[in-house]
Amino acid sequence: MALHPTDEEIRKIRLQLTQLVKALEQMPQKSPVAGHPTGLCVDSYLTEEDLVFQIDLPGVDQQDLKVSVNRNSMTIEGNRPRPIVDDNQTFIMAERPFGAFKRELDLPATVDTSQVEATLKNGLLTVRIPRRPERRGQMREVAIRHLD
Repeated sequence: MALHPTDEEIRKIRLQLTQLVKALEQMPQKSPVAGHPTGLCVDSYLTEEDLVFQIDLPGVDQQDLKVSVNRNSMTIEGNRPRPIVDDNQTFIMAERPFGAFKRELDLPATVDTSQVEATLKNGLLTVRIPRRPERRGQMREVAIRHLD
């Protein structure tokens, strides 16, 4: 067993490392941004009528974005374009995520997913989901049965 690799073994390892680096460069970036691995920062709040989500999506065009809902979840997916870099540029820092992204958010049973409204303006996606009128925090009295 040789203690030192041969020139051929070193050449193969270099080739494999080069291929690995190229493959990693082609993968969508999914580094953590603001605590979430997709890089999608989401705020949500309730109004009297709606459950509202706001998602920062700078640089994402409407045609590269898809929002879908089912009874109990909402999925936001799309693609952030890779930054354009000229041959004469060298990055000092690169933290902005790019590439494909997808995030699924749970929805409460108190919303009506048949009437979802989404808008994209200045890199801010706003999704409004109406709250069901019968479930807007109205108090109702519960009858108490006596058990023997």
